[in-house]
Amino acid sequence: MAHAAGVRLPFGEVPAAVRAWVERALGSVVVSAMTQQGGFSPGVAARLVTASGRRAFVKAVGPELNPKTPELFRKEIAAIQGVGPLPTTPELYDVYDDGDWVGILLEDIHGRLPAHPWEQADADRVLGALEELTDALDPSPWRGAPVAAVRSVEFLSRWDNVIADGLAVPEWVAGREEELAELARTGLRALGEGKALAHWDLRADNVILTDDRVVFIDWAHAARAPRWADTVILHAEIRESVALPELPDDEAITGFLAALAGGFWWGAAQPAPPGLPTIRRWQRRHAIAHLDWVRERLG
Repeated sequence: MAHAAGVRLPFGEVPAAVRAWVERALGSVVVSAMTQQGGFSPGVAARLVTASGRRAFVKAVGPELNPKTPELFRKEIAAIQGVGPLPTTPELYDVYDDGDWVGILLEDIHGRLPAHPWEQADADRVLGALEELTDALDPSPWRGAPVAAVRSVEFLSRWDNVIADGLAVPEWVAGREEELAELARTGLRALGEGKALAHWDLRADNVILTDDRVVFIDWAHAARAPRWADTVILHAEIRESVALPELPDDEAITGFLAALAGGFWWGAAQPAPPGLPTIRRWQRRHAIAHLDWVRERLG
């Protein structure tokens, strides 16, 4: 499925205090900063090289770029610290927070994103690594993790908004909006019973493949959920391109998919937020993919 992207800021244009923090943390002057594209967040996302040869990856954002993103970065910091070091997560070097700008300094991972469209070999590698990650995160090692069903309750309840706003829907959905809203409520209840920690935002541009690692990045949305949650999210991302094992015929999973579809469909009809010009087109494509899967599972 196609990616969306935020508007990136060159490292040289972030506040001087942020650049000074990076150089203090790395112990040397930054001589090269290569901006990385992809992902939703605006702000800087750059691979750095210092005069001493040390490498790192920096993410930083301020409220003037998008008022909500600094808080997402704070949540990502808490998640990475809560999970601790794992082979499938990036090593955290340092963090910065002056009340406005928030920065995260991480290891620079030399690798690539999965092929797009997805290829079978990449999908098999990532699904295998996800199984290992899920085993490590069930039960959640992060005691302060938010509950996905609480954190995302508005997004996952948006069939009510679709109905209230009278939004046009695909032909097969017309007249079944209330049915999908009730199915979504079933999925939401099941989510609330989960004990594992889910990444909760798995897609191709949040995965890096190296020769010997699969690394899951961007942990801003991590939350407690059933252990199947991330698998369902990832299957929705890749099922158009590769062969996948069937997931259980479980109403909770179908309800979760219905809830996601409603959230994406309503969101796609809203104005784009600051710094994220492509997100609404991405949401509409994602909504259609989820609805197609719900239709299959309902028979």
